[in-house]
Amino acid sequence: MGDLAAAAPTGEAVLAEIRRVVAQELGLTRAVEPADDLLADLQLDSVGILTLVVGLEDRFRVALAEDDAASLRTVGDLASLIVRRAQEALR
Repeated sequence: MGDLAAAAPTGEAVLAEIRRVVAQELGLTRAVEPADDLLADLQLDSVGILTLVVGLEDRFRVALAEDDAASLRTVGDLASLIVRRAQEALR
């Protein structure tokens, strides 16, 4: 029952994966911080956001709804949402 593999990811783990996807799959070379706006600072278009979200869903085994996108503005918002969905999936 104390299986650590079943633990929800930390915000830092999600942030690290966001940084990896943004750098490796989207080609962004600047540092990515939690306060960065997904549209204004990272200049992600709908395809870029979709690539990022799908990568996070696959990595952390969560599913995000279209409604979730309405609440996302920053990298930190996205990381928090992934952590929350992962925690919900464990219940």
